[in-house]
Amino acid sequence: MESFVKEDVKMRIFSLFSFIFTLAFVLAFPHANTCAQEDPFVNGSFETGDFTGWTVINEPDSNGDWFVYSGTTTPLSSNSILRPPVGEFAAVTDQGGPGSHILFQDILVPVDGEATCSLIIYYNNLAGTFINNSDLSFSGGANQQARIDILSTDADIFTVSAGVLLNIYQTFPGDPASLGYTTLDFDLSQFAGETVRFRAAEVDTIGNFNFAIDDVRCGPPVARTIPTLGEWGMIAMAGVLGLAGLIYARRRRILTA
Repeated sequence: MESFVKEDVKMRIFSLFSFIFTLAFVLAFPHANTCAQEDPFVNGSFETGDFTGWTVINEPDSNGDWFVYSGTTTPLSSNSILRPPVGEFAAVTDQGGPGSHILFQDILVPVDGEATCSLIIYYNNLAGTFINNSDLSFSGGANQQARIDILSTDADIFTVSAGVLLNIYQTFPGDPASLGYTTLDFDLSQFAGETVRFRAAEVDTIGNFNFAIDDVRCGPPVARTIPTLGEWGMIAMAGVLGLAGLIYARRRRILTA
């Protein structure tokens, strides 16, 4: 009789533990997903298939533009380019002659300062070399460069000096003619609570320069709305453990009744 009592106590403890494990996991799961910070960028991976959330400006008389593309060729000149690294779409410059091209978005930096950001860049400069003129114009002499900056919202959209709050990336003479997927990390916490302008700029005067960006984002990874396969497995395991414990405990009570 004593052994039955000990077994019953053990199974009750086991069942209680399983129930607590299941309840804790179920309660924690939605909390983990709702605590993720909202990304201030709109359409940062261009998965709308267009420039929703973004603004494109070309210097007057420029040839070419920014494009949202998919696949492995550029939209205008059909040059080879890496396929978008995240999702189906990315943004790229393409041209058939000299031009200067701007892509930007104004964002409100979270007031709590949690603004660790990143983006992916890659390019193919068919001219083979970079030339950094003192501006972003294609009409003032040889100029073959790309850069990414944080600007004040009232700055000249083509500026490389006044109004540039943070330079994130810039090409320089001697850089390789092509670049594979490269993640750039940047921190905007110094601008917490402010609206700033993210700008990607490309200018070309000596040959085709396809400059691409994708997955522009700030904050922690985007919250999931459904569990992953691993999380479903944990939920199922917890449920099975709890059910097994309850069934066993009930059978023991029947046998000892």
